[in-house]
Amino acid sequence: MMKIAIKINTTFLYGSCVLLSLVNYAQADNNTDTLVVTGTRTEKRIWDSSVSAYVLDRETLERNNSDSIGEALRDIPGIEIYDNATAGRKQIIIRGESPSHVLMLVDGQEVSYQRSGHGSGAGLLIDPDSIERIEVIKGPHSVLYGSQAIGGVINFITKKGSSDKQAFSGHLKSIYDGSSSGFTQLGSAYGTLDNFSYRISGNYSDYGDKRTPEGRLKNTDFGNKGLSSWFGYHFNQHSFGLALESYKLHTQTYNNNDSSSELKSFLVKLPRVERQKIGLFYDYVTDNHIIKNIHFDVYHQKIARQFRNDLVIEPNPRINNHIKTNTNDQQHSQGINLQTDFQFNDHVKLVTGAQYLQDKVKQNSHKHVDFTSRIIPSYQKDVNSRNQWQQSSISLFGQNEWKINDKLVWNLGLRKYWLESKVLSGTSKTTQIYPAGQRPNSVINSKDKRKQVHDNTLVISSGMTYEVDDNNIFRASFAQGYVYPTLTHLYAVTSAASQTIYGNPHLKAEKSNNFEIGLRHSSDNWIIDTAIFYSSARNYITEMICNGESVCNGSRGSKYNVYYNNANKAKTYGSEITIEYNQWDVIPYLNTNFMRRKLETPNYKTYSSNTPMINGRVGLRNTHFFSSFDLSSDIYMRFASKSKKRSDNTRYEYNGWSAVNLNLFAEFGDKRQYSLGVDLNNIFNKHYQTAHESIPAAKFHAVVSGSIKF
Repeated sequence: MMKIAIKINTTFLYGSCVLLSLVNYAQADNNTDTLVVTGTRTEKRIWDSSVSAYVLDRETLERNNSDSIGEALRDIPGIEIYDNATAGRKQIIIRGESPSHVLMLVDGQEVSYQRSGHGSGAGLLIDPDSIERIEVIKGPHSVLYGSQAIGGVINFITKKGSSDKQAFSGHLKSIYDGSSSGFTQLGSAYGTLDNFSYRISGNYSDYGDKRTPEGRLKNTDFGNKGLSSWFGYHFNQHSFGLALESYKLHTQTYNNNDSSSELKSFLVKLPRVERQKIGLFYDYVTDNHIIKNIHFDVYHQKIARQFRNDLVIEPNPRINNHIKTNTNDQQHSQGINLQTDFQFNDHVKLVTGAQYLQDKVKQNSHKHVDFTSRIIPSYQKDVNSRNQWQQSSISLFGQNEWKINDKLVWNLGLRKYWLESKVLSGTSKTTQIYPAGQRPNSVINSKDKRKQVHDNTLVISSGMTYEVDDNNIFRASFAQGYVYPTLTHLYAVTSAASQTIYGNPHLKAEKSNNFEIGLRHSSDNWIIDTAIFYSSARNYITEMICNGESVCNGSRGSKYNVYYNNANKAKTYGSEITIEYNQWDVIPYLNTNFMRRKLETPNYKTYSSNTPMINGRVGLRNTHFFSSFDLSSDIYMRFASKSKKRSDNTRYEYNGWSAVNLNLFAEFGDKRQYSLGVDLNNIFNKHYQTAHESIPAAKFHAVVSGSIKF
């Protein structure tokens, strides 16, 4: 997708210092006593984790009034939002790694996406009202959770029933967003009846075009709706669960193309992006003094996409090329996870398990080309294709933890992968028609050969924590990342924007080594969490111009025909810090990170990797308790330094930016069952664009919400 550089003259602190002294703020603490499951596949306090972990709890998520659940993750150090120029389909970047390098889980079950080619993923296709908490683990975790986790892991834990054992409870919420006249409706019903628990929830959103300080942005409207449920049964030491999920999104691509360029018209629509899943869960908590827990889950998931592309290219006044592409694809995934937890004594724990995942993609595509020229013969061409591909993986993993003494804990993990990717079928028909008498028409039928590639590898991770005293704990870790090419990378021929991109079955897996140290401090006065990290990655998949390679079907010498190849390397280093001071009624806090990322390609080495050196959030927060209501408030500033991006032919520059925002949140009623929220965003009406978002930020606007619990 095209991205237009916007230069913004702004300072980080303009006007915000005044507001910081006037208003209070509310945001849930990232409490170091919070239990996190994702880091070790077992419950462990963040304080005791050897990796960078962050949890967004239910209270924080219920106060999120944005148009995407991804916005709740924006202020975690090391995380950036990526939109791929597509409204309403926000994705997550962790430590500079693209969304295709970030593993998405829902209740520990993988949301794989084999249509990823440009570094993007499926998006956050989940009903936001179904989420109990979000666990974020930064850095490679391919040992415990499999491929795609070079950047990190995001695990959405869904609500399971009533926490207070009520037979029936509910939640309703409405949100109005003034930046796009958008509405969101959320609702859920849940409860616990003896050994039975249930939850049914849903959402509906409809947003218009976004308004910025420079005007309304066309093609930024979108809508989504979701419905999900959970049914659980528990008796003695056995727990059973059934999860049903459905989420649909419709949107299109924003484009602010320069009218002087050769791309005269550009339109990409996604009339339908849909995820459906059914999952079964079983847990057995044993009485055995060694085997503590046995977990098993199985699921079937479908991701369907409709893609429509319409563009006009005029390289010069005598040539006009009108291209239309319609693609419908479906990915069906079947997954099985098995895990057993052992505890041999008070000092030794072991987690072992196995994972099976099969993704099958079916794609039907039609491409129409209307080429007119006063130089060479004009023609019309239609290409119809049908393809089926499949990727299967089996892996075994284990992680041991030793408590060396009261202060030192060490863990070591291993995972062995076996993968297979293959072409099940593939046919195409190309019809080319010329004006009468110019050239003979042609019809070409082709059939893909059955291709099959295999890979297997072993990855390791290790970590340790050393509790200096009751207030300080030091941690260190090493982990290897592993990302196997998607079916799109291997086999697909994709028309995206003005390019044709050819898959390459000779691709290797992307791999990385990550080193990290950190220090956590928790006392009556301060809560501090820091990390310093370094990552070295190789075999990164990039796009290269075709020059007659067999994978390009003989195409050469044009920027409009490219293919995937292992050509890039990346070295990333940086630091992250979360800090807050708790001794005042008004609590100051800072979430920020420093990061540098160097890319190495066959043609150049550069730090212009579209990575801001510094970004984060600084603010004040407070909650005041009155007799009849509680009032929380937030005054904060988001900021980022300038960033640069380089490719073979172009360079972009994004100036630094800052934006001041205010949040007010009130709860009232005997049980604080009613709430009202007001967000005032971009108070100084700054025109800015973040490094990884092609859609500029909205102008000054208000977001209003109201909710009720019963």
